[in-house]
Amino acid sequence: MAGLTRQLGFLTAAFTVIGSMIGSGVFRTSNELYFDVHLSAATIVLLWAVGGFVALSGALSYAELAAAYPEAGGEFAYLNRIFGKLPAFLTGFISLTVGFSAPIAFTSLVIVDLVVRGLTQMQDTQIQMSDFKLRLVAAFIPVILAGFHIARVKVGEGFQNILTAVKTLLIFAVAIALFFVASPGSAVSIAPTAAQPEFWKWGSLVLTVMFAYSGWNAASYLGAEVKDPIKNLPRAMVIGTILTCAIYVVLNFNFLKFAGLNKEATDLALNAFTALLGKVGGAALSFLIAFFLVSSVSAEVMIGPRVYYAMAEQGLLFKKLAQVQPKLGTPAFAILLQTAISVVYIISFGFGGTLKLLIFMGFALSFFPWLTVFGLLYAHYMKHIGIIANRPYRSPLFPLFPLLYLLASGFMMISSLIYSTEQSLWAIGVTAVGAVSFFVWQKVKRV
Repeated sequence: MAGLTRQLGFLTAAFTVIGSMIGSGVFRTSNELYFDVHLSAATIVLLWAVGGFVALSGALSYAELAAAYPEAGGEFAYLNRIFGKLPAFLTGFISLTVGFSAPIAFTSLVIVDLVVRGLTQMQDTQIQMSDFKLRLVAAFIPVILAGFHIARVKVGEGFQNILTAVKTLLIFAVAIALFFVASPGSAVSIAPTAAQPEFWKWGSLVLTVMFAYSGWNAASYLGAEVKDPIKNLPRAMVIGTILTCAIYVVLNFNFLKFAGLNKEATDLALNAFTALLGKVGGAALSFLIAFFLVSSVSAEVMIGPRVYYAMAEQGLLFKKLAQVQPKLGTPAFAILLQTAISVVYIISFGFGGTLKLLIFMGFALSFFPWLTVFGLLYAHYMKHIGIIANRPYRSPLFPLFPLLYLLASGFMMISSLIYSTEQSLWAIGVTAVGAVSFFVWQKVKRV
């Protein structure tokens, strides 16, 4: 049976990180923190900077494992090597049910929402289309992108690189241009009405921001396909994360500058775009941002199936998912499975993603990276795995960044359990379902 081959370079790996991270989160998260939680602009910018530091600490830690185990599947491969099949299966289960499928659905809905808002702003009339029809339009986005990534690897690679390069340049240009636009004197600031959060509450607030940073480890999922992985995988994750963090901090600083431009609007990004280019220009920029968010969905469509491919290779999912099309070089069945789940999310949940959804996804996506980084230290100090002890890449001041990541992520998860108990318990419940599924699968295999 054909397997994945090393065809992808550093640029594709780095663009996968950037494309995966820069998505709907950067255009939605600050809205929730400013208008719903009532944090000050300075506090929100600080949260974005802290989130970037946590993501960089995670990227430096994963870089060590990626260089030691340059295999498909990211943390699935690392946990399988260090702790065995159950933790590996659980992270794969979360990747399939939450980690990739849900963000693909969430971002696809945001793309359609941005287009509708842009058309409404241009025409001064509400678009007359039912909610269900808009969901169907959103569902076509992952379906079409799946077609690109089922085609030859080079087709998907080129498509992803072009989208991400243009999107990154566009967003960076907008972030810089907003520095030169003065905030209108007539704008009324919307001052926070709540006191500063207590100590443990900060963890859940950073966790909200971390949804926008999810993807800092994206290159690790392509470990079996990146050329010269010992050099390229660490560089891609670290450089991609630093660049994205810089864009996020600058962009949100400028978004918040125009928060009071329209007292009736609760969309910081749209306010800023309107201030930059006027009414029609703001709508046009909404269309462009919606178009380039397609690269975020494209990145998720590309990397997620590599996890299911790795799981199937280890006998933890249906063998069909480990099949690579001989002429195309892509895991077509794994791509189709993920796309189907994403479409179900889109049709079932529809529009109106909220802070609760961000916290649910943030908690669900925090535990297994935490366990993976813990596994790095466990393998180094306790298990004394040779390849870890002699790994070809080691982060600066080791073990400083792995420890910082563990402390920060642990703090966020505890905070989420305290202040967002329902969403956190839902995430724990999904993991428990995964554990039951693992044992059922083991029994089915023996029959």
